Amino acid sequence: MSAIRPWSVLAISILCVSVIASCKSNEPMIENNNIPITKAQTDGLKYLALGDSYTIGEGERTENSYPFLVEKMLEKEGFNFSFIKVIAKTGWTSGELLDAVNQENIGANSFDIASLLIGVNNQYRNQTLDQFKKELIELIVITQGFLGDNNQKNLVLISIPDWGVTSFAQSAAKPQHQIKKEIDAFNAVIKDEASKYGLHFLNITNSYREIGGLEKNLVTDGLHPSKHIYSQWAYQIREVFKGMADH
Repeated sequence: MSAIRPWSVLAISILCVSVIASCKSNEPMIENNNIPITKAQTDGLKYLALGDSYTIGEGERTENSYPFLVEKMLEKEGFNFSFIKVIAKTGWTSGELLDAVNQENIGANSFDIASLLIGVNNQYRNQTLDQFKKELIELIVITQGFLGDNNQKNLVLISIPDWGVTSFAQSAAKPQHQIKKEIDAFNAVIKDEASKYGLHFLNITNSYREIGGLEKNLVTDGLHPSKHIYSQWAYQIREVFKGMADH
């Protein structure tokens, strides 16, 4: 993995997932009118977080979402941030995220670090793995262009949390073991593409299966994580970025 200069960090938020209380498999699990969030200052690292409801922190305050928690944690470590851009919306599939990114008119070398978390709505809507793989690759290639030649590896691919452990899933059409099997299949694609492109793959799924269903770790919809979970994810992403800076 390529080294990162102090002024150029890495991240992904590809952290991207959503869920919805719909009974139809071709509809998002939960949908709202989220729009891209931008926080700009004057100088420092530029961080792009791509995803779905998991990236925006559905049901939580913006400052409790993992992209902004990552910023807060790294600033305590001495890193400065100048720009954070979140492109994510509850209910988005990889294809819908791709469409949104293509409409943003982002230039090359616009960001230093990025994260990508997407795919839960592909699984929920019964979209194929082949379609997801194609769109994931496109998202990787486009995001690497935003990072520029010197920061191509500064993208973190984040695994999809297993919403089958939540209270929301108790009323889902699919049984928990089927949801788990499908989530594992999508995560295998993400991990494989991360390996092919020499990117860091962050597995948050295993630990989430152990604690994600606890009441304190869910917001009121019974589906999305609370700030306690986002804080754990942010800590792991922070460690990835720090590791990149150290090399």
